[in-house]
Amino acid sequence: MAEGRIAAGKTGRVLIRPDTEGELQMAEARSELSSPPPALMVSSEAGSAIAAGFPVQPVVATAAGPAPSLLVAAAYGSDGIQRGLTQKSLFGGESGAAPALGDGPLARFHAKLEALKNGTRTEPVTVLHIGDSHVAADSFTRGIRSRLQKAYGDAGRGAVIPPKVFPYAAAAQVSMDRSGPWQAASSLKVKSGPYGVSGVRLSSASKAAKLTLKSDTGPFDWTEVSMITGPKAGGVTISAGGKSETFSAKADAPGSKTVRLEAKADAVTVNPAGDGTTTILNWGTGRDRPGVRYVNFGIVGATVDVTKRWDDRLVTNDVAAIRPDLIVYGYGTNEGFDDNVDLGAYRRTAKHFVEVLKAAAPQADFAFAGAADGLTKRSRRGPGCSGGWYSPVKLAGIRDTIEDLAKAEKAGFWNWSEAMGGRCRIDAWAELGFAAKDRVHLTSKGYDRSAESFVDGLLMPDSAGNTPVASLN
Repeated sequence: MAEGRIAAGKTGRVLIRPDTEGELQMAEARSELSSPPPALMVSSEAGSAIAAGFPVQPVVATAAGPAPSLLVAAAYGSDGIQRGLTQKSLFGGESGAAPALGDGPLARFHAKLEALKNGTRTEPVTVLHIGDSHVAADSFTRGIRSRLQKAYGDAGRGAVIPPKVFPYAAAAQVSMDRSGPWQAASSLKVKSGPYGVSGVRLSSASKAAKLTLKSDTGPFDWTEVSMITGPKAGGVTISAGGKSETFSAKADAPGSKTVRLEAKADAVTVNPAGDGTTTILNWGTGRDRPGVRYVNFGIVGATVDVTKRWDDRLVTNDVAAIRPDLIVYGYGTNEGFDDNVDLGAYRRTAKHFVEVLKAAAPQADFAFAGAADGLTKRSRRGPGCSGGWYSPVKLAGIRDTIEDLAKAEKAGFWNWSEAMGGRCRIDAWAELGFAAKDRVHLTSKGYDRSAESFVDGLLMPDSAGNTPVASLN
């Protein structure tokens, strides 16, 4: 069913209104989804869609936010209908009223977190955060993950990139290693694919090659591996908790798939099956319980242009397997330091990538992180700051382009530079030990304060949709 949205405010928050098309269908939907319902009731068609993991878009008569009954459907997960859960059980109180206005573009994500908090959602809530070095090293994302998991529970680590594919790659909560004859490739350095949404790969034809992963936070319930498939593709053998299973990668045409071993363990090994060249795109672990998973996929030095080298089909397969409830776009820093970047071309590339992600994850809300404040001494074309530092001439333009795209996509937006106090402020951050000497990256303290602003300003259900300035006290 068609839906129209009106962007409102600097943060890209939205009011939702119906389009004029399909009035008869919308009238029927309004009648069926009148609020508050005595119980969660949906049509058989809508029920099938939700059970299959696709959201039913809200349709309301005025600009009053998503229909509460549909927020409930999204929040409870695919089994909510069968369990007969109600709006009141999610939102609490005597009336069971939904929060006013539905909190804009992250309404479904916020409702899912509320359902975790109230114990009415049994499925995990998953976030997929894609970007550059801030994400690749898990520097920024680990603070976001820890806050969400502390508030809503730990559903496991989720997908991670394979070990040692490039320097400074990191994934908190797990320890990874590899041995034997593996060939690593990053899409930043090696143009030719195949690449999925991780942007990297590991390949080997030797059964002696091995990957190991150990959980630093206790046992997991399953392990997954995303691998390339095709006529000559080699499979994998996954071993964990005393169980071992070999999965074939043979297929008539090139592609990819994600395979899973159900086994409770705190460590897992993965070996090529020896029946061809095995190519692994990502792997991970998880727990079968409510809580949050926060997946960080990034490449040090990457711009959004790197996504042009990724295969849209493989990206779609990977994202569908991860099944995120929120996708966070985190490119922009490296583009902002390029004095010759074409802002129009940047926006077109970013828009295409977002369209691929949205098609792969129709159940996901979107958020964009505007590039952090940064300074340079290599170029003096931008406005000056103290100590011989200059703001990169295109950094503010990149940030504005990201915000504009967020509004166009009806997504959440968080302004990292604003959280730091504005232009030139990273110089003070560096002097106080919150930013690195390069005035580009932050220290662990600075990333943690940034994560606090991101979570409090955008991700929490009671967020005001603003950008709280990070405290340096």
